[in-house]
Amino acid sequence: MRTEQLIDFLARAGEPTPRAGQLRRLALTLAGGLLLAIALLVFGPGVREDFVDHRMPVMWKSLFSAAAAAVALPLAVRLMRPGRPLGWRIAAVLAFVGIAVLAAFIALMGEAPERRMQAWLGGGFPWCVVLVPVLAAPTAALLVALMRGFAPTRLTLAGAAIGAVSGGIGAMAYSMFCPVDSIAFVTTWYVVAIAFCAALGATLGARLLRW
Repeated sequence: MRTEQLIDFLARAGEPTPRAGQLRRLALTLAGGLLLAIALLVFGPGVREDFVDHRMPVMWKSLFSAAAAAVALPLAVRLMRPGRPLGWRIAAVLAFVGIAVLAAFIALMGEAPERRMQAWLGGGFPWCVVLVPVLAAPTAALLVALMRGFAPTRLTLAGAAIGAVSGGIGAMAYSMFCPVDSIAFVTTWYVVAIAFCAALGATLGARLLRW
């Protein structure tokens, strides 16, 4: 057997295992990040006092946050490897943001004019913009450690994708504390908080992901 044939055979034979291992490591990373975020929440600000009575609103906020993370995840996975085309992945993220903005607008138009500001701001400062990045930090650290092993080249964009995924995970945990259940609030400020995580990731990505 020629050397080139041997190399080609070994490359084909070994391909499925690294891919399965990659997906398994990614799943464990995300699960670990979520558990750490929940731990930070429980031992920090705590779960909202009326959690039991408001399980359904908490669930839909958590599902919305999970959807945000799921939309950004294919982009992050694609950016793990150098030189891969991004295809539809950025368009999917932009489409999610557009749908969220549209949902917020429709929800606000459905409110009485005197209640729109209350529904949009939740009656005070949107603390999710501060707390979601804090709760996203464990997932971001784990994802950075994971992605460094795959030698990414588009570091700023990869950092932004990590930030967006981590922000979605952090928002899932934050939903158990968030006292505001308004659709307009969630589809606006959760997205802003996740976008802020993405901006932080883009800023730090060039440093943390350099190899």
